[in-house]
Amino acid sequence: MGLAIASVQTQANDTLKIATRHDLPPYVYERADHGIEIDLIRKIAKIANLNVEFVQMPRIRMIQSFDAQQMDGILTQNPKASKVGCATEWYLKHQNFAFTLNDRDLNIRGLDDLKSIRLVSFDGATQYLGPRYKNTVLQNPAYTEAADQSTHIALLYKGRFDAVVGDEWILKLAQRRYYEATGNYMKMQQHEILPASYYIARFHDQAICDAFNTALKNIRENGTYRQIVSTYYDTISMAGILNSPNQKIVVP
Repeated sequence: MGLAIASVQTQANDTLKIATRHDLPPYVYERADHGIEIDLIRKIAKIANLNVEFVQMPRIRMIQSFDAQQMDGILTQNPKASKVGCATEWYLKHQNFAFTLNDRDLNIRGLDDLKSIRLVSFDGATQYLGPRYKNTVLQNPAYTEAADQSTHIALLYKGRFDAVVGDEWILKLAQRRYYEATGNYMKMQQHEILPASYYIARFHDQAICDAFNTALKNIRENGTYRQIVSTYYDTISMAGILNSPNQKIVVP
């Protein structure tokens, strides 16, 4: 028996304004026209009979606008960060790792091993990766944060840092783009230093949260969720390139 879909009946001109992040491939691409997160939310909205408009803004403005009810919804929220409106079930996972070059053979088994190496992470990492991460890296005088994660792979390859901390998919996409631009590739090792982060959406209307959750359950059960994620993984992974006999890998 198929899953019954609860939907919110909206008039053709009723559009939910949803606050989302600026360009952050592969989750949100420029103008929020696609990306893992955008495609998942569009599919959920379609099943739930919701008309949505994505409004991109900095994270702090996202929260301020939603709290002031200028936005109908907000994406990519920590479940415990707020009690404004209603919370959906989690729909998106981020997994942050420490990445090192294989030939360095660095043994990183946990956060404590980050204290004495040259380390770079994304801007705001000490705010978003939790108090244990913050307390650990602030003891490291060679720790820095840089906003443009697309440059972190080049910094690692060139030996400016011993390790990069960041989201698995963001950094693997950066690695692939660096290879496509330069032809240079160096094998990386990823070290599990943090648990995965699971993100929810928030809305001001409980009926919308309920419809969202029902549609989310539907796409998980019928395989659509997995299909969307897998499609993006294929565009990120280096596996297809490395296994192609026509590709020449240059290791600096």
